[in-house]
Amino acid sequence: MTDKYTPGTAAPGSGNDDGVNPFRGQLTRHGVPAAMWPMLSAHGVGTLVEKLAIVFTAMSVDRVVATMPVEGNQQVAGILHGGASAALAETLGSFAAALHAGPGGRPVGLDLNVTHHRAGVSGLVTGVCTPLHLGRSTTSHEIVVSDEAGRRVCTARITNMLLDPS
Repeated sequence: MTDKYTPGTAAPGSGNDDGVNPFRGQLTRHGVPAAMWPMLSAHGVGTLVEKLAIVFTAMSVDRVVATMPVEGNQQVAGILHGGASAALAETLGSFAAALHAGPGGRPVGLDLNVTHHRAGVSGLVTGVCTPLHLGRSTTSHEIVVSDEAGRRVCTARITNMLLDPS
């Protein structure tokens, strides 16, 4: 595939977009608030968020929350893949850094640390991302991923560098 559009979303000029954002359907499906759509007009939420079925349920500078199903994101033993937990954590931390950076801000990951505490075995896991440091050039966030019973599945920390918007 040579285009940069996630399957199932409208490409610009396809006649299936509303002229506002070519990823309107995708962003809506994944719970992204309309206020964030302009910053996501080039790539939407990205193909990995689609594949992992991540859905945002809260989004502010102080707290970003999303869910992800265990089903479809399992490793060979049938439990939640640690890489899927890490991808959920990085997604939350990156969105949180982008919210802090504001329009035009471009966060890029510098470090991701994930500690796995227990297996995710079924249902949904929920990631809650909160800031540890919100600076001019870097941010650090803690992400706690829990199962439906509220038990901690993993804890992650991400540091992002905020590139100049220009």
